[in-house]
Amino acid sequence: MRPAIIAMIITGLVLGLTAVVLGVWRFLDHNGKFPWFYWIAPLLLIGFFAVMLQLTIMYWMKVGRLETRGRPRK
Repeated sequence: MRPAIIAMIITGLVLGLTAVVLGVWRFLDHNGKFPWFYWIAPLLLIGFFAVMLQLTIMYWMKVGRLETRGRPRK
């Protein structure tokens, strides 16, 4: 597997985990300086994490496993 592919998989996971951490932090931060409608931000960030995780897993299933196997031998 090429290093660029591994880097993109890691980047997707890091972005997703960052979104979850920021979403949970914002959900638990009740200092009152944000408008009332900011409650949806954590939900959107958790949804973003789910999408990034799904993209990473599906990419691995469709492309990554095939590349690690190499060319079929005759």
